[in-house]
Amino acid sequence: MRARGLISRRRFARQAACAAAFYPFPVRSHETLGGTAADGENGRPLQTEAVRKLASQISGQVITPGDSDYDAARAIFNRAFDRHPRVIVRCAGASDVARTLAFAQSNQLPLAVRAGGHSRLGFGMCDGGVVIDLSGYKRVDVDSGKRVARAQAGALVRDLDSATQRFGLATTSGGCQSVGIAGLTLGGGEGRLMDKYGLACDNLLSAQIVTVDGRKVEASPNANPDLFWAIRGGGGNFGVVTELEYRLHAVHQVLSGALTYPAGRLTELLQAFVRFLAGASDEMDAFAQLLPSPQGRRLKIDLCYCGEARIGNDLIRPLRALKPQDDTVKIMPYLEAQMAGGFLAAPVAHFQTNLFLTELTGASINALVAAANNAPSTCKVIIVPLRGAVSRVGVTDTAFALRQPGYEIDIAGVWNAPEEKTRVVQWVRATRDSLQPFAKGVYVNQLGDPSEQLVRWAYGPNYARLAEIKRKYDPNNVLRLNQNVKPDDARQVG
Repeated sequence: MRARGLISRRRFARQAACAAAFYPFPVRSHETLGGTAADGENGRPLQTEAVRKLASQISGQVITPGDSDYDAARAIFNRAFDRHPRVIVRCAGASDVARTLAFAQSNQLPLAVRAGGHSRLGFGMCDGGVVIDLSGYKRVDVDSGKRVARAQAGALVRDLDSATQRFGLATTSGGCQSVGIAGLTLGGGEGRLMDKYGLACDNLLSAQIVTVDGRKVEASPNANPDLFWAIRGGGGNFGVVTELEYRLHAVHQVLSGALTYPAGRLTELLQAFVRFLAGASDEMDAFAQLLPSPQGRRLKIDLCYCGEARIGNDLIRPLRALKPQDDTVKIMPYLEAQMAGGFLAAPVAHFQTNLFLTELTGASINALVAAANNAPSTCKVIIVPLRGAVSRVGVTDTAFALRQPGYEIDIAGVWNAPEEKTRVVQWVRATRDSLQPFAKGVYVNQLGDPSEQLVRWAYGPNYARLAEIKRKYDPNNVLRLNQNVKPDDARQVG
């Protein structure tokens, strides 16, 4: 296995020659190619011997510009970003992660961490730096007796769901099958079971982490509890998570599907959606989408009820009384319900951001409807209620701070040609601005802007403590290509 992961001397020489002959991405004015494989952002040459030494030390695979795997390896889900790292290391375990962390720091190169590659802001890839790629590190083990799953950090939602559903078990995971569980969980982790069982981070029992100084540590209630608190919502700021352990619940058959209504009734339907949620039990998960159609904007309500189907059908009777055009709600395996979800079916260029509203009535509904009716045909709004078990956790019990009942509003658009981008981005931003007066926060996993102001807003009263923990575990901010918490802020706000 080790020999297969290494790049051969002949292959490496070919890669270096290709890189010297044709550098496949824009070079900054202060960079010099010379006889090196690539140059660091600070102008320091990255010698081929340093990369060769790294490759000889790891069990995974090193990919550099000129390699036939390079373009595929650097592709991420949001095709709005086209980034070109100097070195991609497909890690086979924690030791590979530690050595890659040391390599990036000793060569003074920026560092990105990629698992599922679904970051809205493309943080899983970087220009001119090093990528820790965990995408092949995805084993999931299930202890059905203890109702616990242990997953490697490269696992996707579909990997976790498929493994746990063999035993009729599940935990909260994202509604899109290709999302990485690590990034999902570290930022909070919305999913179809969260009203009943809490967010993904609320079901995290422990994690294995490699810190920037190469230590392999556990984070749990009994081991490094400060770190455990921080990674439940604080993102990848504090170390590279290599394994996650989850609490599982008995979930097999669910009542799931969608009700889609004809165009032209958005205000009435949104008001009905709010009333429906007010009387719904924790077993009922529901989110709404304002979708385009040739006749105008339509409302689609996606449902997943994890209790007794008869009770679930009784609960949704008021929604069916509103005469949906399409009704696909039926009893199905939970895995089938999960596979039906997702904003995007395939990688595409897109821009998405969000706001958190504690109420959805009156003026905020009018603003949503006005924005939807003005939207380009490739744009939509998704309304995700945060309620039930999510709102019964204290604001400071985890780093995730959106614990008040309310609605996470995702505003998103895609484009297939460069000339479409401007209108899509302008609409997303204008819609966000129109809802800003009603907002009480943002969800860090869906930020379309990495500004410090928005990161602080996402963490609210937890930001100062996060900054202190950041200073303890990553004082030089090595892990900064993320929704970044700055270690210096511990002095400023602590």
